[in-house]
Amino acid sequence: MISRREVVTAGVLGTLATTGTANAAEVQQDVQTLKEGFKALEDEIKALRSAIAEGFHGSSMSYGNVGAVKDKIERYAKTSGKFPDYCEVGLSVYHDIYDWHVRNQQQIQIVRISEQRLAIQFMFTQLILRWENDNNFVGTPYDR
Repeated sequence: MISRREVVTAGVLGTLATTGTANAAEVQQDVQTLKEGFKALEDEIKALRSAIAEGFHGSSMSYGNVGAVKDKIERYAKTSGKFPDYCEVGLSVYHDIYDWHVRNQQQIQIVRISEQRLAIQFMFTQLILRWENDNNFVGTPYDR
C-alpha cells in the first residue's frame, strides 16, 4: 500500500512540499518556473478561446484578405462616389473572397473574361484574378 507521504511527494507539486533538504532559493526558483509555465498555458488557452470565438462570431469583413479588398473599395467609393467596376487581386485574395462567399452563404458568381481571366463578384465589384502577381496582391480599383 502507498503511504500518504509517498503520494504527496510523488507529484510535481509534491516535490515543492518536501523542502527539508532543498534550500529556499531552489524552492523559490521552482515555484517561479511553475508560475511562468502556468501563466504561459493560461495565455495559450485564452488565445485559443478568442480564436474559436472569432471564428464563430467574428466580423466577416475582416476574414483573411477580405479586409484589404474592402479597404481599397471603400477608399475608391469615398473619392469617386460610386463602387468600382473592377479590381485586380492575387490568388490568395481570390480564394479568401471565395471562402467568404461560402462562409456567409452568398451566391458565388464567377465568370471568365477576356484574356482567359477569372472574375468573382464581390459586393458591386468584379475582382479579377491576376495569378502572375503576388498571392496577396490587391490592385487599385478602376472603372471601364
